[in-house]
Amino acid sequence: MIKSIPLILGLLALMVIVEAVSATTIHRHRATDGSIVFSDSPLDGNTLLQPNYRTTAGRPPQSWFCGQLGAAGLREQTDLWRNAAIRAGQRHGVDPELVLAVVRTESCFDPRAVSRAGAIGLMQLMPKTAHELGVKDPFNAESNLDGGTRYLARMIKRYAGNLTLALAAYNAGPGNVDTYGGIPPFAETEQYVERIGRLYPEASAGR
Repeated sequence: MIKSIPLILGLLALMVIVEAVSATTIHRHRATDGSIVFSDSPLDGNTLLQPNYRTTAGRPPQSWFCGQLGAAGLREQTDLWRNAAIRAGQRHGVDPELVLAVVRTESCFDPRAVSRAGAIGLMQLMPKTAHELGVKDPFNAESNLDGGTRYLARMIKRYAGNLTLALAAYNAGPGNVDTYGGIPPFAETEQYVERIGRLYPEASAGR
Protein backbone atom coordinates (compact mmCIF):
# COMPACT_ATOMS: atom_id res chain seq x y z
CA MET A 1 0.00 0.00 0.00
CA ILE A 2 2.83 2.40 0.89
CA LYS A 3 4.50 1.73 -2.47
CA SER A 4 1.31 2.79 -4.28
CA ILE A 5 1.12 6.21 -2.58
CA PRO A 6 3.57 7.92 -4.99
CA LEU A 7 1.59 6.51 -7.92
CA ILE A 8 -1.68 7.81 -6.48
CA LEU A 9 -0.17 11.24 -5.83
CA GLY A 10 1.21 11.31 -9.38
CA LEU A 11 -2.21 10.49 -10.84
CA LEU A 12 -3.85 13.21 -8.73
CA ALA A 13 -1.28 15.77 -9.91
CA LEU A 14 -1.87 14.74 -13.53
CA MET A 15 -5.63 15.17 -13.08
CA VAL A 16 -5.12 18.69 -11.73
CA ILE A 17 -2.90 19.62 -14.68
CA VAL A 18 -5.34 18.20 -17.22
CA GLU A 19 -8.23 20.05 -15.59
CA ALA A 20 -6.30 23.33 -15.64
CA VAL A 21 -5.35 22.93 -19.27
CA SER A 22 -8.85 22.00 -20.31
CA ALA A 23 -10.15 25.17 -18.68
CA THR A 24 -7.79 27.30 -20.75
CA THR A 25 -8.17 28.06 -24.44
CA ILE A 26 -4.85 27.59 -26.21
CA HIS A 27 -4.35 29.75 -29.30
CA ARG A 28 -2.12 28.48 -32.11
CA HIS A 29 -0.55 31.23 -34.20
CA ARG A 30 1.98 31.33 -37.03
CA ALA A 31 4.30 34.31 -36.58
CA THR A 32 5.60 36.33 -39.52
CA ASP A 33 8.94 34.49 -39.36
CA GLY A 34 7.12 31.18 -39.89
CA SER A 35 7.46 29.91 -36.33
CA ILE A 36 4.49 28.48 -34.45
CA VAL A 37 3.48 30.22 -31.24
CA PHE A 38 1.09 28.86 -28.59
CA SER A 39 -0.53 31.23 -26.13
CA ASP A 40 -3.46 31.40 -23.72
CA SER A 41 -4.22 34.85 -25.19
CA PRO A 42 -5.15 35.75 -28.78
CA LEU A 43 -2.31 37.07 -30.91
CA ASP A 44 -2.07 39.74 -33.56
CA GLY A 45 1.04 39.77 -35.76
CA ASN A 46 3.77 38.51 -33.46
CA THR A 47 2.46 39.92 -30.23
CA LEU A 48 -0.31 39.79 -27.68
CA LEU A 49 -3.29 42.04 -28.28
CA GLN A 50 -2.16 44.75 -25.89
CA PRO A 51 -1.57 48.38 -26.89
CA ASN A 52 1.78 48.51 -25.11
CA TYR A 53 3.41 45.96 -27.40
CA ARG A 54 4.75 46.43 -30.92
CA THR A 55 3.52 44.13 -33.69
CA THR A 56 6.77 42.63 -34.96
CA ALA A 57 10.25 41.89 -33.72
CA GLY A 58 12.95 44.54 -33.63
CA ARG A 59 12.13 48.18 -34.24
CA PRO A 60 9.32 48.12 -36.79
CA PRO A 61 7.82 51.30 -38.24
CA GLN A 62 4.29 50.69 -37.01
CA SER A 63 2.68 49.60 -33.77
CA TRP A 64 -0.55 48.03 -32.67
CA PHE A 65 -1.56 51.38 -31.24
CA CYS A 66 -1.16 53.11 -34.63
CA GLY A 67 -3.62 50.80 -36.32
CA GLN A 68 -6.27 51.61 -33.75
CA LEU A 69 -6.13 55.40 -34.11
CA GLY A 70 -7.28 56.02 -37.66
CA ALA A 71 -6.67 59.28 -39.55
CA ALA A 72 -8.58 61.49 -37.12
CA GLY A 73 -6.87 59.92 -34.12
CA LEU A 74 -3.44 60.38 -35.70
CA ARG A 75 -4.13 64.07 -36.26
CA GLU A 76 -5.31 64.41 -32.67
CA GLN A 77 -2.21 62.68 -31.29
CA THR A 78 0.06 64.79 -33.49
CA ASP A 79 -1.53 67.96 -32.11
CA LEU A 80 -1.37 66.58 -28.56
CA TRP A 81 2.42 66.10 -28.71
CA ARG A 82 3.24 69.11 -30.90
CA ASN A 83 4.17 71.48 -28.07
CA ALA A 84 6.47 68.91 -26.46
CA ALA A 85 8.10 68.30 -29.86
CA ILE A 86 8.56 72.06 -30.32
CA ARG A 87 10.27 72.35 -26.93
CA ALA A 88 12.58 69.40 -27.63
CA GLY A 89 13.28 70.61 -31.16
CA GLN A 90 14.20 74.08 -29.98
CA ARG A 91 16.53 72.70 -27.32
CA HIS A 92 18.41 70.47 -29.76
CA GLY A 93 18.07 72.27 -33.07
CA VAL A 94 15.75 69.76 -34.78
CA ASP A 95 12.63 70.65 -36.74
CA PRO A 96 9.66 69.70 -34.50
CA GLU A 97 7.85 68.32 -37.55
CA LEU A 98 10.68 65.85 -38.05
CA VAL A 99 10.49 64.92 -34.37
CA LEU A 100 6.76 64.26 -34.73
CA ALA A 101 7.35 62.16 -37.84
CA VAL A 102 9.87 60.03 -35.94
CA VAL A 103 7.52 59.64 -32.96
CA ARG A 104 4.65 58.60 -35.22
CA THR A 105 6.86 56.08 -37.02
CA GLU A 106 8.54 54.73 -33.89
CA SER A 107 5.63 54.40 -31.46
CA CYS A 108 2.60 56.03 -33.05
CA PHE A 109 2.43 58.37 -30.06
CA ASP A 110 2.14 55.57 -27.51
CA PRO A 111 4.37 56.55 -24.54
CA ARG A 112 4.04 53.01 -23.13
CA ALA A 113 5.16 51.24 -26.32
CA VAL A 114 7.78 48.53 -25.81
CA SER A 115 9.34 46.66 -28.72
CA ARG A 116 10.29 43.00 -28.49
CA ALA A 117 13.89 44.17 -28.70
CA GLY A 118 13.32 46.28 -25.58
CA ALA A 119 13.06 49.77 -27.11
CA ILE A 120 10.87 51.99 -24.95
CA GLY A 121 8.50 54.90 -25.20
CA LEU A 122 7.61 57.60 -27.70
CA MET A 123 10.94 57.58 -29.52
CA GLN A 124 11.73 53.93 -28.78
CA LEU A 125 14.95 54.37 -26.86
CA MET A 126 16.94 51.25 -26.07
CA PRO A 127 17.74 51.12 -22.31
CA LYS A 128 21.48 51.52 -22.93
CA THR A 129 20.92 54.55 -25.16
CA ALA A 130 18.46 56.06 -22.68
CA HIS A 131 21.03 55.67 -19.90
CA GLU A 132 23.73 57.26 -22.04
CA LEU A 133 21.41 60.19 -22.79
CA GLY A 134 20.58 60.65 -19.12
CA VAL A 135 16.96 59.58 -19.52
CA LYS A 136 16.22 58.07 -16.12
CA ASP A 137 12.67 56.99 -16.93
CA PRO A 138 12.13 56.15 -20.63
CA PHE A 139 8.40 55.83 -19.92
CA ASN A 140 8.31 59.50 -18.98
CA ALA A 141 7.06 60.90 -22.27
CA GLU A 142 8.72 64.31 -22.02
CA SER A 143 12.09 62.83 -21.01
CA ASN A 144 11.89 60.20 -23.73
CA LEU A 145 11.03 62.82 -26.33
CA ASP A 146 13.89 65.04 -25.22
CA GLY A 147 16.39 62.18 -25.18
CA GLY A 148 15.31 60.85 -28.56
CA THR A 149 15.48 64.32 -30.11
CA ARG A 150 18.94 64.83 -28.67
CA TYR A 151 20.08 61.53 -30.15
CA LEU A 152 18.52 62.40 -33.50
CA ALA A 153 20.34 65.76 -33.44
CA ARG A 154 23.57 63.86 -32.78
CA MET A 155 22.97 61.67 -35.83
CA ILE A 156 22.13 64.69 -38.00
CA LYS A 157 25.39 66.34 -36.97
CA ARG A 158 27.35 63.12 -37.53
CA TYR A 159 26.09 62.88 -41.11
CA ALA A 160 26.50 66.58 -41.89
CA GLY A 161 22.79 67.31 -42.11
CA ASN A 162 21.94 64.34 -44.34
CA LEU A 163 18.57 63.42 -42.84
CA THR A 164 18.30 60.17 -44.75
CA LEU A 165 21.51 58.83 -43.22
CA ALA A 166 20.65 60.30 -39.82
CA LEU A 167 17.31 58.49 -39.79
CA ALA A 168 18.89 55.25 -40.99
CA ALA A 169 21.38 55.56 -38.13
CA TYR A 170 18.60 56.26 -35.65
CA ASN A 171 16.92 53.03 -36.71
CA ALA A 172 19.81 50.68 -37.46
CA GLY A 173 22.69 52.31 -35.61
CA PRO A 174 25.47 54.51 -37.00
CA GLY A 175 27.82 51.55 -37.16
CA ASN A 176 25.67 49.89 -39.82
CA VAL A 177 25.35 53.13 -41.80
CA ASP A 178 29.12 53.55 -41.75
CA THR A 179 29.71 49.92 -42.68
CA TYR A 180 27.44 50.04 -45.72
CA GLY A 181 28.24 53.62 -46.66
CA GLY A 182 24.56 54.56 -46.70
CA ILE A 183 21.21 53.08 -45.78
CA PRO A 184 21.89 49.51 -44.62
CA PRO A 185 20.23 46.85 -46.82
CA PHE A 186 17.74 45.95 -44.11
CA ALA A 187 14.10 45.90 -45.19
CA GLU A 188 13.02 47.36 -41.86
CA THR A 189 15.42 50.32 -42.12
CA GLU A 190 14.59 50.98 -45.77
CA GLN A 191 10.87 51.01 -44.93
CA TYR A 192 11.53 53.16 -41.88
CA VAL A 193 13.32 55.87 -43.87
CA GLU A 194 10.69 55.69 -46.61
CA ARG A 195 7.82 56.10 -44.14
CA ILE A 196 9.36 59.12 -42.47
CA GLY A 197 10.10 60.55 -45.91
CA ARG A 198 6.38 60.46 -46.69
CA LEU A 199 5.59 62.26 -43.43
CA TYR A 200 8.49 64.70 -43.70
CA PRO A 201 9.54 65.05 -47.38
CA GLU A 202 12.76 66.90 -46.50
CA ALA A 203 14.07 63.61 -45.15
CA SER A 204 14.12 62.18 -48.67
CA ALA A 205 16.26 64.96 -50.09
CA GLY A 206 19.50 63.12 -49.33
CA ARG A 207 18.55 59.91 -51.12
